[in-house]
Amino acid sequence: MFEQASSDVTGGDSATEVIAVFDSGFGGLNILEALRDLLPFEHFIYLGDSKRSPYGDRDPSDVTQFSLEILRYLQANYRLKLVVVACNTASAIALETLKAESEVPIVGVIDAAVRAISRATQNSRVGVVGTVATIGSGVYQRRLAGQAVTAVACPGVVEYVEAGALDDPRLMELLQSLMGPIKEAEVDTLLLACTHYPYLGAQFREVLGEGVVLISSGEETAFEVRELLVDTEPTENNPEIRGKVEFLCTGSVVDFLEVGRRLFHGDLESVHHIEVGAQETTMVEQGASSWSQVGPREEKERVSGQAS
Repeated sequence: MFEQASSDVTGGDSATEVIAVFDSGFGGLNILEALRDLLPFEHFIYLGDSKRSPYGDRDPSDVTQFSLEILRYLQANYRLKLVVVACNTASAIALETLKAESEVPIVGVIDAAVRAISRATQNSRVGVVGTVATIGSGVYQRRLAGQAVTAVACPGVVEYVEAGALDDPRLMELLQSLMGPIKEAEVDTLLLACTHYPYLGAQFREVLGEGVVLISSGEETAFEVRELLVDTEPTENNPEIRGKVEFLCTGSVVDFLEVGRRLFHGDLESVHHIEVGAQETTMVEQGASSWSQVGPREEKERVSGQAS
């Protein structure tokens, strides 16, 4: 657990302000990497709802409920500066609901992705691949109405990423079968509208060829966050301070470490297990972090790097 931040970070006696990043599982780790590269002095919380992952096959009402439960957990246990919804499915379905309940800015991945793909295409024929829920929401089709959009749902792909089975020949067979409409449409740009999919860049290129530009929203989202924080960045000019990251998950901490270390190119030494949803009151009583706005609490389950 991290110790209470000193006053030169937070000002006065207030608890540390953090940027929270949440995803259904591990896909948002690539967005966290982009944020850390661009905002190295900020403190981050990453919450992976790995117990209920993936969101893409869930009913939209469930996705909204899960996202609200996570936001309420974060609000109850941390002094938030900003929340990044690093999940295309949650961004597509629950973003406006989250914004209505939050007192801090909520940033999704859709706006950044739309800007990126609109700049990249040369022939205005673009593809979008995502989960069943994301594609079914129609959000990208609506936002890219000025382009000729071919949108394809890709059930089953996230599970290969989270299992670390990127070289499984069955994954390539699945992608070959799913990418038929994308190839037929002769798109020049493909939006990977799921935060898990950038880990499959080589596989998508093998299926589609080098002529198709692949777009993910991680870096664009990080730039958007930096713009929002430009007037409130307390540590930007202090090279002595390096931001910290705390990792939380709702599922197995051992599994999170195993998969997370394969995907995250930073330090992932420990992860803390939390409960959200029906046990929300218990969570607040048991505690989340020494970064909490409501004082020290009992430490959560912790699995160190030596335990894996």
